[in-house]
Amino acid sequence: MTARTILYLRIALGVVSVILAFRIYRIIMEPIEFSAIKEKRYEEVTHRLEQLREAQLTFKAEYGKYAASFDELIPFLEYAQVNIIERKDSSFMAYNKVYQTDMLKDTIIYRIIGQTSAKDKLIRKNPELFEEGFDPTALRYIPFTNDTSEFSMATGFIDRNGVRVQVFEIIAPNTKFFGDIYNQYKAYIKNLRIDALIVGSLTEPTLSGNWK
Repeated sequence: MTARTILYLRIALGVVSVILAFRIYRIIMEPIEFSAIKEKRYEEVTHRLEQLREAQLTFKAEYGKYAASFDELIPFLEYAQVNIIERKDSSFMAYNKVYQTDMLKDTIIYRIIGQTSAKDKLIRKNPELFEEGFDPTALRYIPFTNDTSEFSMATGFIDRNGVRVQVFEIIAPNTKFFGDIYNQYKAYIKNLRIDALIVGSLTEPTLSGNWK
């Protein structure tokens, strides 16, 4: 074997060693990298889902129903005026038939003290969710999609013990907010416990998120 052949073999082995070392490194690092990406994206998507839940609750408090679409919800947040309600604990004397005497009874008094925009009401009520000057038009879009994919939102009614209860559900599929990295981390994304982040339900009277 000539010196040149030995040199070529050493170069080839060196290249193979570098490739193998890189592949081993990627095998170790990929799940760590995806875990960090997942945590960040889950945090932002669930934050927006929680914002949408509060927006729906504010809409229902004003109109007695949930908004059926973003075209109904977002203009409400931008332009609607809603009541500012003051809650005050009070008490009064009332006759108690059991004890046959007047007794003090606690009560809660609600009164309207003014009006404000729906957007400002959300900010004051939930400063941890809504920063000053937040843009309601952004709520329809799933984070990390460059404002190209909207949340899926639906409302409906279910029966619970003879009572007709209105419900809503808002969904962000994994394929949307992981869309730009789906091919790179496909195996990890497909093995996640849930295939979408969801708040509310169309089959249960709940306001919870499925990530909790």
